Amino acid sequence: MRNHIILTSGRSGSNYLTNVLNRHPRLVNYGEVLAPMIPPYKWFLKCKLCPWSVERYLNGFYHSRLVFHAGQVYSARAHRKAKKPVHHKRYRDVVSIGTKDFFLSVKNAGMTDYYVARPEISIIYLRRDNLLKRYLSGVFMRKTRIAASEQAVEVPKGRVDLEHLDRSLMIMAAEVAHEQAVMAALTRHPVMSIRYEDYFASDVSIIDYNQRVFAFLGVEPIPIKSEQKKILPQAIRDLVENYDELCAHLADGPYAKFLEDA
Repeated sequence: MRNHIILTSGRSGSNYLTNVLNRHPRLVNYGEVLAPMIPPYKWFLKCKLCPWSVERYLNGFYHSRLVFHAGQVYSARAHRKAKKPVHHKRYRDVVSIGTKDFFLSVKNAGMTDYYVARPEISIIYLRRDNLLKRYLSGVFMRKTRIAASEQAVEVPKGRVDLEHLDRSLMIMAAEVAHEQAVMAALTRHPVMSIRYEDYFASDVSIIDYNQRVFAFLGVEPIPIKSEQKKILPQAIRDLVENYDELCAHLADGPYAKFLEDA
């Protein structure tokens, strides 16, 4: 059994890609497993009697058949509840099992070295270069309270708090530096880097990148798209009430480059 992880940061398309992987009949991705609000890790952190280390906890997702079958049961229940078809996968048919986590979650769990020490785990590095759009995606996600949807979502226009924007861009720039340091340490691993802006450039690019990911993970590169739709497809000018003020604020500064395709 092969293993993989999608390493990313918030609002970079990872929910979409995870859904794509799970639509392939020979892949399984459990999604986030190191975020404190995610039930498995939340329960693990609260369990005072659990004898396992975080390393053993992660090993369970990558190697345990029990976890695999439990995941299949959970997935089937979720699909039935949503009145969607159930596609049960058999362990022997699956080529690669993986997870998705944010660099920050891996760091906070003290598990960066776990991945550095395991060159057999394939790394999908999904990044979003335009930090302004990434910030706005988070702002409007909180406004709509929807992180991912299979239906088109109309995002209401709103104002951007420029002081909050400045702080957030500085934090995200530091996150990017951390991402690059981690990736520089993963020298022995199979790595596929995907830039959000290239991935979601068009319907054609989405299918092309999905097929590349499938080939990278050793499965048939069939033409699959996610069931989800992107939440923020509109132009930033049409979403931000104080767009001119935003442009003037960022002009001639280190983040002015993010306005070029905004």
